[in-house]
Amino acid sequence: MPALPMNQEFDRERFRVDLRATAAAIGAPVTPRVTDTVLETFRDNFAQGATLWKTTSQPGDQLSYRFFSRLKMDTVGRAVDSGLLDGTHPTVPIVEDWSDLYGGTPVQSADFDAGRGMAKTWLYFGGLRPAEDILSVPALPAPVQARLKDFLGLGLAHVRFAAVDWRHRSANVYFRGQGPLDTAQFARVHALSGGTPPAADVVAEVLAYVPEDYCVAITLDLHTGAIDRVCFYALKVPKDARPRVPARIATFLEVAPSHDPEECNVIGWSFGRSGDYVKAERSYTGNMTEILSGWNCFFHGEEGRDHDLRALQDTGSITGGAR
Repeated sequence: MPALPMNQEFDRERFRVDLRATAAAIGAPVTPRVTDTVLETFRDNFAQGATLWKTTSQPGDQLSYRFFSRLKMDTVGRAVDSGLLDGTHPTVPIVEDWSDLYGGTPVQSADFDAGRGMAKTWLYFGGLRPAEDILSVPALPAPVQARLKDFLGLGLAHVRFAAVDWRHRSANVYFRGQGPLDTAQFARVHALSGGTPPAADVVAEVLAYVPEDYCVAITLDLHTGAIDRVCFYALKVPKDARPRVPARIATFLEVAPSHDPEECNVIGWSFGRSGDYVKAERSYTGNMTEILSGWNCFFHGEEGRDHDLRALQDTGSITGGAR
């Protein structure tokens, strides 16, 4: 990776200052001792990866930060060794199984809460992968594996990312669905969550912002297989073209600093039984746009059509992932 300009490099002291200021602006807690442990444990990932901020519209919610890794590393093992994660956590085997797929090529990234530390572990599977590969690893409980038929019935047959939430013992599975997304398909996917259908103007705004072949994340309880939430994403939305967002998200997007060569703002509309909210992410350092481009993510205003996905869907091919 070419050296970044000095103002774009990850600087730990500057990050601590920016973290405190951003958290104060949105009313989020910060625990400096935990922050120091995170920054030391994953110093190489922050230095060589892309760092971003994230939060939700829920009052008092955490200010979180993530590195998208350019390094192939056992981040879970490092977190256990540093005391950020309990090595006996029942979700560890799931991450291990996912990490072993496709010859051990999935790349781990990680989320942290400014007030509580380790939050999530992300895995990028290297491209479009059959959902049955991801949802049939041995460590996943049978009720979770049984959900596969629900997703395939909605045409959600291919996964690119997954994440585990250590605190809530849930998993987020990120599907790429063939679009364009319309109100009927939105309603079918939304119904998985059991939430109250959103107002028509909210649905229209989601449809206007998601790419043609859309990304939807489905949150699964890792014990019961219950679907807690569904979330639709729009990536690299310019601040001057953003959708309607709650005041807390607007403040976050204004105050969270970005030292990247290109700002990359992400908006997510999350729906579930416990209520709806908006998520937002914002690039910080390390060129988030470059990493997401390399991972074939679609940005706002682009065609957003995945020709590989369409070829697979047209042939009915949902299998064949090498383990």
